[in-house]
Amino acid sequence: MEGSDWLDRLRYRFGSHATDSETGSWPEWYRNYRVTLAGRTVSPDQLLRELPIVVLDAETTGLQVTRDRILSLGALRVYGNSIHLAEKFEGYLPTPPHHTPGDSVAIHGIIPNSRRYTYSDEPTLLAELLDYLGASIIVGHHIGFDLEMINRSLARHGAGPLQNRIIDTAQLAKRLRPAGYWTPEGEYSLDSLARRYRIPLSDRHTALGDCYITAVLWLKLLTRLAIKIGHDLHLRDL
Repeated sequence: MEGSDWLDRLRYRFGSHATDSETGSWPEWYRNYRVTLAGRTVSPDQLLRELPIVVLDAETTGLQVTRDRILSLGALRVYGNSIHLAEKFEGYLPTPPHHTPGDSVAIHGIIPNSRRYTYSDEPTLLAELLDYLGASIIVGHHIGFDLEMINRSLARHGAGPLQNRIIDTAQLAKRLRPAGYWTPEGEYSLDSLARRYRIPLSDRHTALGDCYITAVLWLKLLTRLAIKIGHDLHLRDL
C-alpha cells in the first residue's frame, strides 16, 4: 500500500481505540504488548539516535490483503548508526491449506511447506514478533502493506492492531527528492533507491534480506536529512 494516507486508512479500518469488551477478549500476549506501549511516552524533541528502531518486512503468498497470508516475517534492530545483525528476528509460517502462492514463489523463493524452514503457528509467531517489537519505532519500505497483513493476522486471533510509531522509508526518500520530471514515482521502489544509494541487493525479496537493505537505506536517508536540516535529527524532524 503506497501513498501518504495509508496510515490513516489502516487506523480507520482497524481502529486504535478499543472497547472494554474487546480488551477483555484479547489474548494475553497482546495485552502484555499493549501494557508495554502504555508505559512509554516519547517526546518529539528526543534525539532520533537515542530511540529504539526495528526495521520490519513481511513476505506473503501474494498482494491481495483480503485473500493472501504471511509466509515469513523478518526484523532487525537499529541503534543510532548501527544495524545489529545479531539481534535479528525471523520466522516462517506454513502455506495455508488449499492456498496456492502462485507467482510469489518466483519472487521470494519460499517453497510451500519446504523442509528447509522451521515453521511456527500464526499466533506463536505474532506473539514473538510483538515481544521483539516492544515500544520500538517500526521502519519499513512501503510498510503499509506489511502492516495491513500483520494487523489482519492479529485480528484473526482476537488481538488488536499494532500500535507502534511507523516511518516509511519510501516517504522519507520522497521528502528528500520529491517526485517530478527527473524522479518518476517508480524511482521510489526499494530496488531503485538501493541502486541510487549504492546499496547491494543481495538476498532481495527475503524478509531479512529486505530488512537489511531497508536498514542501510534508512541510515543513508537520515544522514542526508540531517545535512539538509543542519542539525542532529530529533523525532519531530520526521
